[in-house]
Amino acid sequence: MNVLSTVNQVFGLGKFDDNSHPIHPSTVHFPIAFLSLAYGLDTLHGLTTSTDLKFLRAVIPHLSDISRAAYYSNILGLITAVPSALTGFSELYAMIGGKGIWQKIQKESSGETVYAGMNPTVRVGVAHGLLNDIALAASAFNWWTRRNRPGLEPSGLNVLLSAAMLPALMFSAYLGGSMVYKYGVGVQRMGEGAKVKEDMQRDEIKRMEGQTQIMERKGQ
Repeated sequence: MNVLSTVNQVFGLGKFDDNSHPIHPSTVHFPIAFLSLAYGLDTLHGLTTSTDLKFLRAVIPHLSDISRAAYYSNILGLITAVPSALTGFSELYAMIGGKGIWQKIQKESSGETVYAGMNPTVRVGVAHGLLNDIALAASAFNWWTRRNRPGLEPSGLNVLLSAAMLPALMFSAYLGGSMVYKYGVGVQRMGEGAKVKEDMQRDEIKRMEGQTQIMERKGQ
Protein backbone atom coordinates (compact mmCIF):
# COMPACT_ATOMS: atom_id res chain seq x y z
CA MET A 1 0.00 0.00 0.00
CA ASN A 2 1.59 3.31 -1.10
CA VAL A 3 1.59 6.56 0.86
CA LEU A 4 -1.30 8.17 -1.06
CA SER A 5 -3.45 5.08 -0.60
CA THR A 6 -2.68 5.04 3.12
CA VAL A 7 -3.53 8.73 3.47
CA ASN A 8 -6.83 8.15 1.65
CA GLN A 9 -7.67 5.14 3.81
CA VAL A 10 -7.00 7.03 7.05
CA PHE A 11 -8.03 10.63 6.32
CA GLY A 12 -10.42 10.08 3.41
CA LEU A 13 -12.27 6.97 4.54
CA GLY A 14 -11.50 7.01 8.26
CA LYS A 15 -10.29 3.42 8.37
CA PHE A 16 -8.21 3.41 11.53
CA ASP A 17 -9.08 -0.01 12.92
CA ASP A 18 -11.62 -2.82 12.59
CA ASN A 19 -14.39 -0.72 14.16
CA SER A 20 -13.74 2.63 12.48
CA HIS A 21 -16.36 4.66 10.66
CA PRO A 22 -16.32 7.27 7.85
CA ILE A 23 -14.98 10.76 8.52
CA HIS A 24 -17.27 12.43 5.98
CA PRO A 25 -20.44 12.60 8.14
CA SER A 26 -18.54 14.54 10.81
CA THR A 27 -17.34 17.17 8.30
CA VAL A 28 -20.67 18.17 6.74
CA HIS A 29 -22.26 20.11 9.62
CA PHE A 30 -20.23 23.30 9.37
CA PRO A 31 -20.58 23.88 5.60
CA ILE A 32 -24.31 23.10 5.74
CA ALA A 33 -24.76 25.56 8.63
CA PHE A 34 -22.64 28.36 7.17
CA LEU A 35 -23.94 28.08 3.61
CA SER A 36 -27.56 27.78 4.74
CA LEU A 37 -27.13 30.94 6.80
CA ALA A 38 -25.53 32.76 3.87
CA TYR A 39 -28.27 31.71 1.45
CA GLY A 40 -31.00 32.57 3.92
CA LEU A 41 -29.60 36.03 4.69
CA ASP A 42 -29.12 36.81 1.00
CA THR A 43 -32.71 35.78 0.33
CA LEU A 44 -33.88 37.95 3.22
CA HIS A 45 -31.89 40.88 1.84
CA GLY A 46 -33.51 40.39 -1.54
CA LEU A 47 -36.98 40.35 0.02
CA THR A 48 -36.37 43.55 1.99
CA THR A 49 -35.11 45.43 -1.07
CA SER A 50 -37.72 44.22 -3.56
CA THR A 51 -40.42 46.57 -4.82
CA ASP A 52 -43.37 44.81 -3.21
CA LEU A 53 -41.83 43.93 0.14
CA LYS A 54 -40.04 47.10 1.16
CA PHE A 55 -42.19 47.22 4.30
CA LEU A 56 -39.85 44.58 5.72
CA ARG A 57 -37.20 47.26 6.14
CA ALA A 58 -39.11 48.56 9.13
CA VAL A 59 -38.84 45.12 10.71
CA ILE A 60 -35.27 44.43 9.61
CA PRO A 61 -33.44 47.78 9.53
CA HIS A 62 -29.87 46.55 9.50
CA LEU A 63 -29.47 45.54 5.85
CA SER A 64 -25.75 46.32 5.81
CA ASP A 65 -25.16 43.93 8.72
CA ILE A 66 -27.19 41.24 6.96
CA SER A 67 -25.09 41.65 3.81
CA ARG A 68 -21.81 41.37 5.69
CA ALA A 69 -22.99 38.41 7.75
CA ALA A 70 -24.09 36.59 4.60
CA TYR A 71 -20.82 37.34 2.82
CA TYR A 72 -18.55 36.11 5.60
CA SER A 73 -20.78 33.13 6.35
CA ASN A 74 -20.46 32.20 2.69
CA ILE A 75 -16.66 32.35 2.95
CA LEU A 76 -16.68 30.16 6.05
CA GLY A 77 -18.96 27.72 4.22
CA LEU A 78 -16.53 27.48 1.32
CA ILE A 79 -13.56 26.92 3.62
CA THR A 80 -15.23 24.26 5.75
CA ALA A 81 -16.59 22.56 2.63
CA VAL A 82 -13.07 21.55 1.54
CA PRO A 83 -12.63 18.59 3.95
CA SER A 84 -16.27 17.65 3.44
CA ALA A 85 -15.89 17.54 -0.35
CA LEU A 86 -12.59 15.62 -0.21
CA THR A 87 -13.85 12.96 2.21
CA GLY A 88 -17.15 12.72 0.33
CA PHE A 89 -15.32 12.09 -2.93
CA SER A 90 -13.22 9.41 -1.25
CA GLU A 91 -16.35 7.68 0.02
CA LEU A 92 -18.13 7.86 -3.35
CA TYR A 93 -15.05 6.62 -5.24
CA ALA A 94 -14.65 3.69 -2.84
CA MET A 95 -18.37 2.91 -3.06
CA ILE A 96 -18.33 2.83 -6.86
CA GLY A 97 -15.22 0.66 -6.78
CA GLY A 98 -16.83 -1.76 -4.38
CA LYS A 99 -20.42 -1.86 -5.63
CA GLY A 100 -19.99 -0.88 -9.27
CA ILE A 101 -22.17 1.63 -11.12
CA TRP A 102 -24.60 -0.96 -12.43
CA GLN A 103 -26.42 -3.60 -10.44
CA LYS A 104 -28.12 -6.80 -11.50
CA ILE A 105 -30.12 -8.95 -9.07
CA GLN A 106 -31.16 -12.45 -10.13
CA LYS A 107 -33.20 -15.16 -8.50
CA GLU A 108 -31.03 -17.84 -6.96
CA SER A 109 -33.49 -20.52 -8.05
CA SER A 110 -34.09 -19.70 -11.74
CA GLY A 111 -31.50 -17.05 -12.54
CA GLU A 112 -34.26 -14.68 -13.68
CA THR A 113 -33.34 -11.00 -13.42
CA VAL A 114 -35.24 -9.19 -10.67
CA TYR A 115 -33.56 -5.81 -11.14
CA ALA A 116 -31.08 -4.44 -13.68
CA GLY A 117 -30.00 -0.82 -13.69
CA MET A 118 -27.89 1.77 -11.95
CA ASN A 119 -27.01 0.85 -8.40
CA PRO A 120 -29.54 2.80 -6.26
CA THR A 121 -26.91 3.67 -3.66
CA VAL A 122 -24.51 5.00 -6.28
CA ARG A 123 -27.31 6.92 -7.99
CA VAL A 124 -28.20 8.71 -4.75
CA GLY A 125 -24.52 9.30 -4.00
CA VAL A 126 -23.88 10.88 -7.41
CA ALA A 127 -26.96 13.11 -7.08
CA HIS A 128 -25.84 14.11 -3.57
CA GLY A 129 -22.36 15.00 -4.81
CA LEU A 130 -23.56 16.91 -7.88
CA LEU A 131 -25.95 19.06 -5.84
CA ASN A 132 -23.16 19.89 -3.43
CA ASP A 133 -20.80 20.78 -6.28
CA ILE A 134 -23.41 23.07 -7.80
CA ALA A 135 -23.94 24.76 -4.43
CA LEU A 136 -20.19 25.27 -3.98
CA ALA A 137 -19.86 26.68 -7.50
CA ALA A 138 -22.70 29.12 -6.82
CA SER A 139 -21.14 30.11 -3.48
CA ALA A 140 -17.76 30.69 -5.10
CA PHE A 141 -19.43 32.83 -7.77
CA ASN A 142 -21.28 34.84 -5.11
CA TRP A 143 -18.06 35.44 -3.19
CA TRP A 144 -16.07 36.49 -6.23
CA THR A 145 -18.66 38.79 -7.78
CA ARG A 146 -19.55 40.73 -4.63
CA ARG A 147 -16.19 40.97 -2.91
CA ASN A 148 -15.69 44.58 -4.14
CA ARG A 149 -19.30 45.73 -3.99
CA PRO A 150 -20.11 48.58 -1.57
CA GLY A 151 -21.21 47.16 1.75
CA LEU A 152 -20.71 43.66 0.31
CA GLU A 153 -24.33 43.83 -0.83
CA PRO A 154 -25.52 41.01 -3.09
CA SER A 155 -26.60 41.70 -6.64
CA GLY A 156 -29.88 40.47 -8.00
CA LEU A 157 -28.11 37.45 -9.47
CA ASN A 158 -26.44 36.70 -6.13
CA VAL A 159 -29.81 36.75 -4.40
CA LEU A 160 -31.35 34.54 -7.09
CA LEU A 161 -28.56 31.98 -6.77
CA SER A 162 -28.79 31.94 -2.97
CA ALA A 163 -32.57 31.54 -3.06
CA ALA A 164 -32.18 28.58 -5.43
CA MET A 165 -29.29 26.98 -3.55
CA LEU A 166 -30.98 26.97 -0.13
CA PRO A 167 -33.56 24.25 -0.98
CA ALA A 168 -31.00 22.47 -3.17
CA LEU A 169 -28.57 22.23 -0.25
CA MET A 170 -31.31 21.02 2.08
CA PHE A 171 -32.33 18.34 -0.41
CA SER A 172 -28.71 17.28 -0.82
CA ALA A 173 -28.42 16.93 2.97
CA TYR A 174 -31.56 14.78 2.90
CA LEU A 175 -29.97 12.55 0.26
CA GLY A 176 -26.87 12.25 2.40
CA GLY A 177 -29.00 11.11 5.31
CA SER A 178 -30.78 8.62 3.06
CA MET A 179 -27.46 7.06 2.10
CA VAL A 180 -26.78 6.29 5.76
CA TYR A 181 -30.21 5.49 7.14
CA LYS A 182 -31.80 3.90 4.07
CA TYR A 183 -28.86 2.30 2.25
CA GLY A 184 -26.46 1.85 5.18
CA VAL A 185 -23.46 3.50 3.50
CA GLY A 186 -20.54 3.48 5.92
CA VAL A 187 -22.55 1.54 8.50
CA GLN A 188 -21.23 -1.84 9.63
CA ARG A 189 -18.54 -1.75 6.98
CA MET A 190 -15.70 -3.33 8.96
CA GLY A 191 -15.13 -6.19 11.40
CA GLU A 192 -18.09 -8.23 12.66
CA GLY A 193 -20.45 -5.45 11.57
CA ALA A 194 -19.58 -6.09 7.92
CA LYS A 195 -20.60 -9.75 8.25
CA VAL A 196 -23.92 -8.74 9.78
CA LYS A 197 -24.53 -6.27 6.96
CA GLU A 198 -23.79 -8.93 4.32
CA ASP A 199 -26.36 -11.23 5.92
CA MET A 200 -28.93 -8.42 5.96
CA GLN A 201 -28.32 -7.64 2.28
CA ARG A 202 -28.68 -11.32 1.41
CA ASP A 203 -31.99 -11.42 3.26
CA GLU A 204 -33.14 -8.31 1.38
CA ILE A 205 -32.44 -9.96 -1.98
CA LYS A 206 -34.46 -13.00 -0.92
CA ARG A 207 -37.29 -10.71 0.16
CA MET A 208 -37.28 -9.03 -3.25
CA GLU A 209 -37.39 -12.43 -4.93
CA GLY A 210 -40.38 -13.39 -2.81
CA GLN A 211 -42.24 -10.19 -3.74
CA THR A 212 -41.53 -10.82 -7.42
CA GLN A 213 -42.91 -14.35 -7.16
CA ILE A 214 -46.10 -13.05 -5.50
CA MET A 215 -46.56 -10.47 -8.25
CA GLU A 216 -46.05 -13.14 -10.88
CA ARG A 217 -48.76 -15.33 -9.30
CA LYS A 218 -51.13 -12.35 -9.31
CA GLY A 219 -50.35 -11.71 -12.95
CA GLN A 220 -48.86 -8.25 -12.33
